[in-house]
Amino acid sequence: MAISIQRRAERQRWLPHGRTAWLLGAGAVLALTAGAVLSRTPLLHARTIEVSGQSALSRAEVVAIAGLDRRTNILWLDDEIAERRLESNAWVADAEITVSLPSTIAIAVTERVPVAVASDGRVDLLVAEDGTTLGSPQRPADGRGLPRIQLAAIRVIEGSPQSPAGAALALEAMDPDLRANVVRVSVLFDGTLEVWLRSGPRVQFGAPSAVAPKARAIAQALAWAETEGERILSLSVVSPSAPAATLAP
Repeated sequence: MAISIQRRAERQRWLPHGRTAWLLGAGAVLALTAGAVLSRTPLLHARTIEVSGQSALSRAEVVAIAGLDRRTNILWLDDEIAERRLESNAWVADAEITVSLPSTIAIAVTERVPVAVASDGRVDLLVAEDGTTLGSPQRPADGRGLPRIQLAAIRVIEGSPQSPAGAALALEAMDPDLRANVVRVSVLFDGTLEVWLRSGPRVQFGAPSAVAPKARAIAQALAWAETEGERILSLSVVSPSAPAATLAP
């Protein structure tokens, strides 16, 4: 009798434990299933998509390039993929996407800014400060007031001698006053640059390297000429530490 009572007690202790484990396992499965279902609910769709930083691109263009719409589930959104899509557009230098539960996506873009219009006499292309070509001007005002980069033939492949990238980098290195004085930057067949200024002198810039020292040398030479009452006919900053100028008689 003592043995029978002991076995019954052991069985009673074992059965509740087994039921608890089963119930816990079933509950976990149900919770996971419910979570998966809820994660797909329309309640987590992007009801609000905020866009900031755009100017050349419209809000609708930014959203479309990112591949988002109001059916986008913010829990399943891969923000890195959406950011890469945006940054594949020439106008977008940087993009950052953040999500806020339950239904908001915020897109912040940093656009490239055109510093010149590159032309071979047949085709015009806006060029950004880092040398990226941004496509043809879409409106009459696009490119107005910007210096021109004159090419023998436009080549949008970065690094080629006839790419506008080097000229754009030279313009970006100039302070705003000097850049406003530039009418045209000619890209010669060997890739070297000539800068034509509104105030008259033609500047032999040389290769698009050491652009910051060369830009400073131009500005300093012009400031000296104005102070001294001299007129510079031509200027070379090929060696920015030793600029050479031809003065009017």
